[in-house]
Amino acid sequence: MKKLRLLNFIPLLMAVPSIIIGVIAMYTNKVPIAIFGQNIFYLVLAGIISYFILLKKSKVKNNAITNTTTIIVAVILLFLTFIGSGIEGVHRWVSVGPIKFYVAVIVLPIIIIDLWKLLQIRDWWFSAAITIVISILLALQPDASMLTAFAIPMILLLWNKINNNIFRSCIVVLLSALIIISWVFLDGLPPVSYVENIVSLVANMGIIWLSLGVISLVILPLPFIFFSPKKYKLLSVSIGMYFIIILISTLFGNFPVPLMGYGVSPIIGYFISITWFAKSKINS
Repeated sequence: MKKLRLLNFIPLLMAVPSIIIGVIAMYTNKVPIAIFGQNIFYLVLAGIISYFILLKKSKVKNNAITNTTTIIVAVILLFLTFIGSGIEGVHRWVSVGPIKFYVAVIVLPIIIIDLWKLLQIRDWWFSAAITIVISILLALQPDASMLTAFAIPMILLLWNKINNNIFRSCIVVLLSALIIISWVFLDGLPPVSYVENIVSLVANMGIIWLSLGVISLVILPLPFIFFSPKKYKLLSVSIGMYFIIILISTLFGNFPVPLMGYGVSPIIGYFISITWFAKSKINS
């Protein structure tokens, strides 16, 4: 019973440090409360939803129709980012009222999980085709960080399922080419101090805060890598790799720092992933 209760709080335990440190940095640097207050609000909301999902003990069975439908909806959402002119030619967001949702950060963890499920019950070519379509969409947005974070874990999952070395190589070459192209043609959007450069704001508070901030980011992918559910080890490691790549990408381009920087979408995306992780641990 104690183990179950602890697992129910894993999402909050993992997400709180980086979000709170980011909020403190924004407050210290006089970022309006209307901005950093959203991170606190969605942290609480996501934590409550996650907790009640984990309270309900149930196993989700692989269902090809359900998984396929979920993926199709996610792909449609990615297509919706191309409606309108975007921001300086960059198409990553869908607006719902005053809130802009960074679609890829929300849906990619769901897509990785459902593609893995489909790989268990359908021929690999279907998941491979979906992976290529999504990768092309991410390259067109353009979004080098999300494309790299999605394509590399999917290469791992597909490689494990495809037996033909020629097809394996073709998938690797094609996805690698898209990754390279996306990094060659990076977008020119300037960084926002409390989004892409939030680590610099934390650093301004001193070396201790910077150290704590870096640690809070490093721990985000660790459960997936080192404590993966027995039945889903490869999938869990792949999701952990996805978050590692997102974090590393912030060192080489103007990409949002997940959870620590301002933004509801990274919070939603991470809670989807860590809630799946905790649910899998409870059911294992």
